[in-house]
Amino acid sequence: MSMIEKKAILIGCGISGPVMALFLKRIGIETIIYEAQTQYRDDVGAFLGISPNGLNVLKELMPLENILTDFTPGKMAFFNGKNKNIGEIDNANQTELYGAETVQLKRGLLNKAIREVAIANGINIELGKKLTSITQTEKTATVFFNDGTSATADFIIGCDGIHSTTRKLLFPNGPKPVYTGLLSTGGLTKLANVQNLYGSIRMIFGERAFFAYAVSNLGDVWWFNNISREKEPSRNELTAMELNHLKNTLLALHKNDPEPITDIIKSANKVEIYPVYDIPFLEKWHRGRVCLIGDSAHATAPHIGQGASLALEDTIVLAKCIRDLPSLEAAFAKFQALRQDRVKKIVREARKVGNNKRAPNKFQQFFRDLLLPFFVKMEAKKMDWVYSYKVDWNEKII
Repeated sequence: MSMIEKKAILIGCGISGPVMALFLKRIGIETIIYEAQTQYRDDVGAFLGISPNGLNVLKELMPLENILTDFTPGKMAFFNGKNKNIGEIDNANQTELYGAETVQLKRGLLNKAIREVAIANGINIELGKKLTSITQTEKTATVFFNDGTSATADFIIGCDGIHSTTRKLLFPNGPKPVYTGLLSTGGLTKLANVQNLYGSIRMIFGERAFFAYAVSNLGDVWWFNNISREKEPSRNELTAMELNHLKNTLLALHKNDPEPITDIIKSANKVEIYPVYDIPFLEKWHRGRVCLIGDSAHATAPHIGQGASLALEDTIVLAKCIRDLPSLEAAFAKFQALRQDRVKKIVREARKVGNNKRAPNKFQQFFRDLLLPFFVKMEAKKMDWVYSYKVDWNEKII
């Protein structure tokens, strides 16, 4: 390593924080992770997709068997509101092509597995540390927390997600997350007689809203729904929404859609709901001795399942830049230069797919159903450049 930096502070202990810490440890940098939550919340959040480009980063640090204990396959089958199959994206040859196969994983299970690897490797994690300010000198960066404590290191990496406090402090006049006009709901439930539906995520373009579900390897039903809503809800508005009210809203939206959608909604004993955001492109992802990664720098809507995988890609690329380049400034600048074009393209693609999930009129539905099989085949081919992305740890960055 060509730099004198030996200690890093990471803000956020989600998916990217512990992985970033492990790669920094590999190049001899001591790290400590500060997390605002006062306890680990592995029960919060539903599930997310991880594709080969993300899984290949995880394979650097752990056997994938550690996280493939409870999952649904990533193959997608598309249906219209009349239950007619209008397209498929198969992933049967992904392992052969890319070294891993797309899966859906519980967010909490993934967080826990990554965190345990970090702790086993001596990474220190401190909870209840809500970031309030950052100061920098020529040689150090210091974080201050709402409990009155502070910490100083050679540099800071913000891994604190779409509503990143690190980003707000770094660029107070920078762009804010933008509401995309969609709410996402979802959950996990049990339902009888669905085992024969195992093998793919069934994506239904319903009459009034989009709905998707899959059966896991343990026989549970994992599902999500996207609701068009122009007005951005307040956070309190969604958290205060009663389960019965939410279920009744979903049942009304999907009353004319194929079974077992209504049974899935009725049997849910918990429903997650959140507005879908992405971030207008940041001109810079770094300033001085502070750098942003993952959703902190380039949040993407979840419609093509790349948020977590992009964050994982960031960790290995940034660690290599820090390892190989002569200064932090050069490392952070190179990191953004290597990542920005790819990220922009994926964020734009996710926005486009999200727009297609808004409820169309009858005329639009007809042409969507007619043309979707062709678009699905095109999208499957287009995803090759996403999935085939692989970083060689041993290759030097110059």
